[in-house]
This record gives sequence, C-alpha cells and structure tokens, in this order.
Amino acid sequence: MKDVIKELVDIDEQAKKYNEETKKQKEALENQIDEEVKQIHDRYMANAKVNAEAQKKQIEKENLEKFQANEAKRKASAEKLQKKFDENADKWVNEIVEDILK
Repeated sequence: MKDVIKELVDIDEQAKKYNEETKKQKEALENQIDEEVKQIHDRYMANAKVNAEAQKKQIEKENLEKFQANEAKRKASAEKLQKKFDENADKWVNEIVEDILK
C-alpha cells in the first residue's frame, strides 16, 4: 500500500512538474508572439511612413509643377493684356473722349 501511495505521490509530482513546464512554455510562446507582433507592427509602420513620405514628395512635386504651369499661364496672360493695352491705350482714350464729347 505504501508503494501505491508513493507511486501516486510521484505521479502527482511529475504531473505538477509537467504542468509548470507547460505553463512556462506557454508564457514563453506568448512573449515570443507578442514580440513578433510588435516587430511586424514596427516594420509595417516604418514601411507606411516611407510610403507616406514618398507620396508626400510626389504630391509636392505635382503641385509645384501645376503651380509653375499656372504661373506661366498667368504671366503670359498678363503680358498679352499689357501688350494690348500698350498698343491700344491711346486709341481707347480717344474713343472715350469722343464718346463723352458727342
């Protein structure tokens, strides 16, 4: 009977030891998973930041090109208007004066 009790105590101790080892392995795996998730998240965020910067630079470049094109059009229009004014200012003044004097 003592042998049976001793064997049961030994089996119980082995089961406890196995449970502790399993619990430690579980905790280690959970920690490993947490670390891998963090690494994946960090890589994803770093890639997203790089992509966002690249998109920002592309948008800034496109906006600058649009601005420069609009500025060139504005200058061309201003020059055209100034040329028309220079060519016709005296004529327009004379027409206005004639219309007033009629």
